[in-house]
Amino acid sequence: MNVEPVTLHGDYVRLEPLSAEDHLDDLIAAGDDEDIFRWFGTQHAGPEAMRSFVADAMEAQAEGDQLPFATVRQDTDEAIGSTRFGNIRHENRSVEIGWTWLTPDEQRTPANTEAKLLQLRHAFERWDCVRVEFETAAANEPARGALSRIGAVEEGILRKHMVVQGEPQDSAFYSILDTEWPDVEQDLAARLAQ
Repeated sequence: MNVEPVTLHGDYVRLEPLSAEDHLDDLIAAGDDEDIFRWFGTQHAGPEAMRSFVADAMEAQAEGDQLPFATVRQDTDEAIGSTRFGNIRHENRSVEIGWTWLTPDEQRTPANTEAKLLQLRHAFERWDCVRVEFETAAANEPARGALSRIGAVEEGILRKHMVVQGEPQDSAFYSILDTEWPDVEQDLAARLAQ
């Protein structure tokens, strides 16, 4: 697994290596609604909070723990959110996709579906992963529904797994395996073609 910054190109969005210089202003504007980060461990709305979000992501990348992206619309070149690879386990050929958020106007558009397709292709076809996993708050029904729709399989719930904005919360875990990837890819590509 060569975990180096890379740009992943789609028709609706591209995932660019996250950079404060290139993306911070757009992300401050895109992430100005506190409800976007309701299920995150920390609130990231507002200029200072978003600066910290980007700085923390860049630090995790420098340590080799994560590979963060800005989600950029192809037609406007504006960053509309962010996503990343994390929990990169070379020895197990496994990675997590998470820390994903989009500005409200881009939710339930092709942006998230295509971003997931681009990340999954990279994980399974470039890195030769055998497993890609996802984690979300067990109470976050929209995210859980979205994970099921992209073909991720629910594996279980860890009780009081994380403290989110001061309160313990359960986490739901999902995964896609390499043996499931061809069918998942076909389904995601068909959804985007509609």
